[in-house]
Amino acid sequence: MKQAKRSLIVVGSLFILFLLQQFGLIDPMIEKLENIAWWVYLVLAGIIFSGYQAFSLSRQEKEVDEEWVQEQGNVYIKRMNAEKDRRRNRKDPKAM
Repeated sequence: MKQAKRSLIVVGSLFILFLLQQFGLIDPMIEKLENIAWWVYLVLAGIIFSGYQAFSLSRQEKEVDEEWVQEQGNVYIKRMNAEKDRRRNRKDPKAM
């Protein structure tokens, strides 16, 4: 599913670039991009990379948190079952 979505985005981007070329809008854009200093591109690349890293790390952290919560839930369920067994083995009618 991810690959199909990425492919669709690439095809859409290429189509938009084709339309911009056909209407003569690409040349003015390229001329404006040539006038921008090189360090601005580095700053933009750093911002994009930083955003990507923040997104991927937050996703990994969420997965680790979910695993921890699931482990703690299993421990709790085991304790509940052990307590039920202990109460059943005691054979005290008031305990139930």
